[in-house]
Amino acid sequence: MRNSMLCGVIGVLVACAIMMMVGVVDGKERIAVRIDTVEVVDTPIISGEDVTLYGGTTTAVGWQQIEDLNAHDLPSALRLLPGVTISRYNLLGSYGGGEGGSVYIRGQGAGRPGSEIKVYVDGAPREVGVWSHPVMDIVQTDYASSIEVYKSPQPYNYPGTFGTVDLTTFQRSHPGYETSCNLTFGEYSTGGGVIRHGGKIQVFDYYLGINYRESDGHRPHADGKIESQFLRLGLDASSSIHAGYVLQHTDNWSRDPGRIDEPTPEKDKFATETLTHNIRLDHDGDRFNGYAVLYYEDGQIRWEKDHLSGPDSPAGDSDTDWNNYGFRGSEDMTWGEFGLTAGLEVEDEGGEFRNTTESGFVPFEYKGRFTTVAPALAARYRIGVGEANLVPSLGIGYYEHSRFPSETAPHAGLTYQSADWKVFGTYARGVTYPGVYTVGVASGTIDDLNAEVLDHAEVGANAAFGDWIKLQASVFHDKADNLMQYTPDGLINVREYELNGLEISSTLDPRRDLSLYGAITVLDPEQEKTPRAPELSVSAGANYKPVSKLRLTLDLEYVDKQYAYNGRSGAGAIVDVEKLPSYFVMNGGIGHDFSDYIPGLLEVSLEVENLTNEVYSFQPGYPMPGRTVFVAARLGSR
Repeated sequence: MRNSMLCGVIGVLVACAIMMMVGVVDGKERIAVRIDTVEVVDTPIISGEDVTLYGGTTTAVGWQQIEDLNAHDLPSALRLLPGVTISRYNLLGSYGGGEGGSVYIRGQGAGRPGSEIKVYVDGAPREVGVWSHPVMDIVQTDYASSIEVYKSPQPYNYPGTFGTVDLTTFQRSHPGYETSCNLTFGEYSTGGGVIRHGGKIQVFDYYLGINYRESDGHRPHADGKIESQFLRLGLDASSSIHAGYVLQHTDNWSRDPGRIDEPTPEKDKFATETLTHNIRLDHDGDRFNGYAVLYYEDGQIRWEKDHLSGPDSPAGDSDTDWNNYGFRGSEDMTWGEFGLTAGLEVEDEGGEFRNTTESGFVPFEYKGRFTTVAPALAARYRIGVGEANLVPSLGIGYYEHSRFPSETAPHAGLTYQSADWKVFGTYARGVTYPGVYTVGVASGTIDDLNAEVLDHAEVGANAAFGDWIKLQASVFHDKADNLMQYTPDGLINVREYELNGLEISSTLDPRRDLSLYGAITVLDPEQEKTPRAPELSVSAGANYKPVSKLRLTLDLEYVDKQYAYNGRSGAGAIVDVEKLPSYFVMNGGIGHDFSDYIPGLLEVSLEVENLTNEVYSFQPGYPMPGRTVFVAARLGSR
């Protein structure tokens, strides 16, 4: 492993050196200039919070926050967002699509197979077409310029989900060139990095990227590897129309170290490989703006198991091959005070799954494809109220499925917006359909299955007090019905839940060199044993530049006790499940800018995770590392 890790790291280093020798950042020769004034620091944890045109809430994370958090994957980039919790087994890599590496939003996303949450990259869904849920390692944050999290259904733009994570990849938008390279080395033989290079020449733009990371892990059999390549090609067809093509390849694996109180597994290795193509057209005019995306994804899972389907089953391989393709588009139109949004999603996904014992026997296999067509229409009207605007809105989404009954998803909203305030109220219905997995795991009950449904209501406000205080607060209510659950009679729609919540967050910028952020989320589920719904979660962060070349970061997170199990299992209703204890984790970093002395070397930093050496876990029996130290170098990225 260490030889392969060394080769990967050397490859990144060589690529960095070559591109840095080009000597261009933003199209100009890099000249060391001493700046005596203190720069404005980045906002910690998030880049902003907002309300959509139709009253939905969204939280954004930018590439600056991703780097400041020393985040190497999607869970580590989102773990401190209000209402978001994560799970994982290892320091690096996602083992499977469930508790071994996942993201949960306000208690959503614990169902497996299938998921109530969808992940998109540049508007294209990224999920395993057979199992209908995301796998974290195939979604690479190293190429993300921003990540937006929608914490409720948005049927006019993101049909088929209760919550959404949407990544936007890097794109060079103005003439010139830019190159960045980030390298990280740390304990447990953890190391690797990413290099990105982009340019724009007249109407043409491009972006290239490659990343590689590997770790031996903090426990035996907890090692993993992440690797990917990225290419973007773009063309400005006019001043308001841009066409782009994105190609991405991922190749990852991770092992399961097993529960700390049980024998270490011998096999239990989860490997994924994907190749995706994404063609997108964007236009932005005075009255009309929107996008259209054509996408195709080909992927595979190669899962080596000690036991194929239970503690008494033989060893073997569980292999999944899938391909997804489809179209997504949205057009927003305005005529004076009236606005109309029309959307369409056509999604076709599927593939095949098979269990194979070491002797070559295939005890279980299936294949299939499902198609969903989801048009949506939403309207809004702006009413002037003094210097403010009152905007009522109304819309509906419709779902036509190739295997299951049709559904509708209405939504309504009311927003009041002034120079410093946004007050909003919204109702929206989310719909998620069973996936192709039901052909195999629910063959006896598939004819009785229906879509899962969530009714969401939320009221809140975003406010700015001067230039240095921003506050967001909301209360919400979720009522889910028809949730699928395994029972003695098979997989059927029998589970439901209700949940009330409160979320408050604030950004404070009292000085140019200091930025603070804090958030609190309270969840009150009606059913006590609701998975991944902690009663209280708190996060906070600080970025500070005492002098212009020195950067200090600190973040902390407290998550209350919660139930950690598969929401499909039914375990919370029939047995006492193991409860995950509360945990408090603090991380910090200190970085120094060396660009005055070494051209191209912008920063070397010391990053420490779990500063207080907390004993904690995201999954019962899977302790995370204690205090862990990393050294990072950033070249050309700022």
